[in-house]
Amino acid sequence: MPSSPVHMLLAYRMADSLGINDKADFLLGAIAPDSVNHGMEQASEAVRYRAHIRDRDYDIWKRMLTDFADANSEHYADCLDYLKGYMFHCWTDIAWDEAVQPKIFKFLETQGYGYDDMTYQKWQELYRFNSVVIKDKDFEECRRLVKAGIPRDIAACDAGLIQRYRDYVADDYRDKIKEETPLFLNDSHIASTIRQMDDMGYSEKIISIGK
Repeated sequence: MPSSPVHMLLAYRMADSLGINDKADFLLGAIAPDSVNHGMEQASEAVRYRAHIRDRDYDIWKRMLTDFADANSEHYADCLDYLKGYMFHCWTDIAWDEAVQPKIFKFLETQGYGYDDMTYQKWQELYRFNSVVIKDKDFEECRRLVKAGIPRDIAACDAGLIQRYRDYVADDYRDKIKEETPLFLNDSHIASTIRQMDDMGYSEKIISIGK
């Protein structure tokens, strides 16, 4: 699953193709599910799964996301792009896991890492990649937009927590950035995630919310 800076850049790059009007709300929604990890390395699996409307079985997870969007589009009718951003986060988690994460693990195997080290080393590589992402030409605009979004309670995340997490991602995030060159990840992997979103119909899931 990508980090919050990657989620922001993905959301920014895809917003126009997804027909997003309020990019500020969309980018805020696109990092909101990870707010449950704020102040810790990672929340418990139960907490993370509720926030991401998730199941271990990816087919079930995909159905849950579709059902959640259908059930909540009327409730969020006045801020539909916020709901779309929230769902975008979850769908891009899936797209990244399908298109990029297996390649990360395969690379790490070539570096001699075993199964027990994989998750830790994956995050170290993501932290290295964050140092590249935050220097992208569009990232300052991502920061500006996400800070203009309006936090709202959604799924297992409350508005106050989302606001605190948003400010942390936009203004700090230093503990999740390693000033080292990534060993594997690069901008092509963001592009791969976008293609996966489009090719697998996940983008259309976002577009269809509220219709």
